Amino acid sequence: MAEIKYIKETLKLKNTKYIILLRVLETMTPFVTLLIASGPRAILKSVFPVFCSLCFLYLIILIIEFFRKKINMKELIVNSVLCIIDVALVTIGLIMIFGF
Repeated sequence: MAEIKYIKETLKLKNTKYIILLRVLETMTPFVTLLIASGPRAILKSVFPVFCSLCFLYLIILIIEFFRKKINMKELIVNSVLCIIDVALVTIGLIMIFGF
């Protein structure tokens, strides 16, 4: 929540529901992975693809909302960059932890 407040105040965003949606998708990743995978190795192999799929879905939602005029270009760019940063951090974390 502190991150969302900081981003809202720093970047002067009116709407933070998409940042909250990104955090919900990040939280859902382990649970979705547990549902589709069977066994510890399958879970580890499934985490990154599930996370990337949910982030891709998030980017599609952002683009649709932009074309519906619910968000402006600034919000689209900020939310997209936050999503890309999250994917990069997860990738770096997986490389450091598991040595993929």
